Amino acid sequence: MSLEVELKLLLPAQNAAAVFAAVTDYCRQQLAAVEPAGSKTLLNAYFDTAERWFRRHDSGLRTRQKQGQFEQTLKLAGQQHGAAHIRPEYNVPVSGMVPELSTFPAEVWPVGTDVAILQQQLVELFRTDFVRETLLLQTKTGARIELVFDQGIVAGGGSEESICELELELQAGAVSEMFTLCAQLLQRFPLSLGVQSKAERGYLLSEQTPLCWQDFLPADSTADLLSKFLRNQLLVSRNLASDTQLLTQWQQWQARLAAEPGAAALAQAAAAPGSVPQQLPQPQALQLWLLQYSIWLLDPATIQSTLF
Repeated sequence: MSLEVELKLLLPAQNAAAVFAAVTDYCRQQLAAVEPAGSKTLLNAYFDTAERWFRRHDSGLRTRQKQGQFEQTLKLAGQQHGAAHIRPEYNVPVSGMVPELSTFPAEVWPVGTDVAILQQQLVELFRTDFVRETLLLQTKTGARIELVFDQGIVAGGGSEESICELELELQAGAVSEMFTLCAQLLQRFPLSLGVQSKAERGYLLSEQTPLCWQDFLPADSTADLLSKFLRNQLLVSRNLASDTQLLTQWQQWQARLAAEPGAAALAQAAAAPGSVPQQLPQPQALQLWLLQYSIWLLDPATIQSTLF
């Protein structure tokens, strides 16, 4: 088992290759080492049962074909802190694109799971096929981070959407190093924090369920607020919701933070000099603040004010 810790960044589709090239050049200038690891075509099939057994257990089951080899992956329920995704992951070789559940370790299954019956009930729901370019990064303090650039499609339910994103995944070292690098990229390039996994997008397509506006509710946790805002921000970028709606939600959010003692530093940062109460922060400033909120969710005692 490995523990996946990653951040997702969305690129503008119209000039994604140029932005990635600029990001690569910046990393070469700022980091101790940047090693290109090549380009690969990844063909991925996601499976579940008709009753969505894996979905109900907050898990994901995928098979992947890469360079003629097949691998199956089971991602278990983990933690999502806005832009940060942390969850246990099991990877096992498989003979083809159909999963072989019995080859996963027995401890991954909830008590009482009949793996043989689960195997018989599997159906393919959607695909995510994309080209991945990979850079292996090393910071000056020795942390190792994998940076990937994915371009392709997610297809299901008779529809498809484009994939155009960067992912930062911590390989070794302090997680703060990955957040620091992410902040540096957000400050310099037209990037935005992503919250939807490829699997979530595939499930929505396969179920023919569009991404919809999500209002804040009184019972929402601090993590819920960030998750909803990031999804609503995505709707605005696709012209499926208005800037006015997002501004109203931003103001609601700041009012809630102001009433929460543990979030004083975040509230102060959102009201930093130069900000206008009747407007959203400028795009890069907003993305940096959202990243800081993700850091705060992971460790409320850690506020890296230098990121603002």
